[in-house]
Amino acid sequence: MTMMTAMAVHEFGPPENLVPVRVQVREPGEGEVLVRVKAAAVNPADLGMREGRYLWREPARMPLVPGYDVAGVVEAGTERFPAGTAVIGYTAHSKTQIGTYAEYVTLPERLVAAAPVKLDWAAAATLPLAGLTAQTALARLAVTAGETLLVNRVSSAVGRYVAQLAAERGIAVVSLEDDGSDSDGVVDVALDVVGAETALATFARVKDGGRYATIVPEPWIPGGQFTAARGIDPVTVAVNETVGDLAELSRLADEGILRPHVAQTLPLAAAAEAHRRMAAGGARGKLILEP
Repeated sequence: MTMMTAMAVHEFGPPENLVPVRVQVREPGEGEVLVRVKAAAVNPADLGMREGRYLWREPARMPLVPGYDVAGVVEAGTERFPAGTAVIGYTAHSKTQIGTYAEYVTLPERLVAAAPVKLDWAAAATLPLAGLTAQTALARLAVTAGETLLVNRVSSAVGRYVAQLAAERGIAVVSLEDDGSDSDGVVDVALDVVGAETALATFARVKDGGRYATIVPEPWIPGGQFTAARGIDPVTVAVNETVGDLAELSRLADEGILRPHVAQTLPLAAAAEAHRRMAAGGARGKLILEP
């Protein structure tokens, strides 16, 4: 029986509840790959997992290992991803309850793709969840060249990737950062990546009959805190496996279109500290855990 170290919670609560645990490495089944984790990105959703605010399809199982994003090397694989292949992947945690705050992770091959060759492990680990969310948001909003898209925090992980994907497609992007540095004109389409009062200001900027979406619903209802108004039908964006394309994210990263930004790398054992730093805000870029 092969064992590994993971960071997990035995009960929901503060960052201190994230502690090292020894758990069994799950051997891959048909169509699955076993990945040695080189880097795992920390996402806001991970904080919700640790606190018990996250919405899983089934009751949470303890000890619960958080983590959506992984970059690593296939240890035991498939014909498509043989051993030794560098990959990125995401865990579809709401369905699988598989976490990447660990030395190894076993995933269906549909949830992994070849890693970009021009990025290091930490940068590559920023791509899956944020990149897939950005792809899904642009598809859901059906933004086209010539329209103006407001992203209320372009400096966020999702915001950066939305802006970079939009630029490649000839879509103008304006921001609504904390310093209010952009213009205050009306926009065709808006994406909320912040929530709360910032979402209110964002929704107000959309033209009558325009389009608005959020990735941080409050509460978990279509459109977050908004209902249809002024001819705008707010929607909630979540990663959709049929829309997002991990392989495309890798290709765009290698072409320099997607440019990850890593704020800091920390050892896996410092997962609690990473959660504290994310909760405090102010980090410009992704926090990365390395086993």
